Amino acid sequence: MIMPQALAAISFKFTLPIILRKLGYRQVLIANTVMLGVMMMVFSTIDVGTPVWLIALQAFVYGFFTSNQYTSMNTLAYADVNAEQAAGASTIASTVQQMAVSFGVASASFAAALFIPDHTHANAAQMIHGIHLALRVLGAWTIVSTFVFSELKANDGEAISAHKAEIPAG
Repeated sequence: MIMPQALAAISFKFTLPIILRKLGYRQVLIANTVMLGVMMMVFSTIDVGTPVWLIALQAFVYGFFTSNQYTSMNTLAYADVNAEQAAGASTIASTVQQMAVSFGVASASFAAALFIPDHTHANAAQMIHGIHLALRVLGAWTIVSTFVFSELKANDGEAISAHKAEIPAG
């Protein structure tokens, strides 16, 4: 079930430069983060009766947005650095990415601990309900996290994306 996510990540890699050129990093990262949160919530609709093709489609769409997020964030780290600063930017970008993954695992573990009942006393339906609740909360947290990208300026990263933001005079 991970294959559709990987296929989307690979096959849509070429679309991101076009998207960034049209919208810029700020809009892409805000919209993409919201969509990742929505997709997490959509995963909470999966149950025993969900067709495999629908789960694969959801994984494919999630893979597209995940790929966009990682690539956008990783390239933005190098947007306004010169050659001498590139090594430092690489270190910071790598560290931030590892911290984000760690916080993601910790958040998912926390949500699971909150909503999934004790596995020795719960039946399958209670476990699935707990997972669904955890996915909804994680999706909501992801959407709330867009405030981080609202701090970006409309023209941040334009040297890489070739996006020319319309900046109001004044």
